[in-house]
Amino acid sequence: MKSKHNVLILVSLFISFWLTALPASAADLAQVKAAGLVGEQMNGYLGLVNPNAAGDVKALVNSINAQRQAEYQRIATKNGVPVDEVARLTAQKVIGQTPSGQYVQTPSGWQRR
Repeated sequence: MKSKHNVLILVSLFISFWLTALPASAADLAQVKAAGLVGEQMNGYLGLVNPNAAGDVKALVNSINAQRQAEYQRIATKNGVPVDEVARLTAQKVIGQTPSGQYVQTPSGWQRR
């Protein structure tokens, strides 16, 4: 089993990739996050802050979460660690980098930073 350090490096690379490689999705994601419709969950996936969000917002969340799942699985397989661990480590980093005004999930529910 590879070290947690290697997983953290790959998680950091994934986050960098995610923030730069998908311009159309990233722009849409930035918009819905800024509008307070979507936030980062503690499990490494996006969540709907407002469960009554429009269908296109739900579709965007589902699409991005599917892409994240595939990448988490790739990193987990490469490093011989559970996919949940990769997702959790990613969540910690992404939540820590979430800009002020956007929502993150906490143990007590959604919180605006």
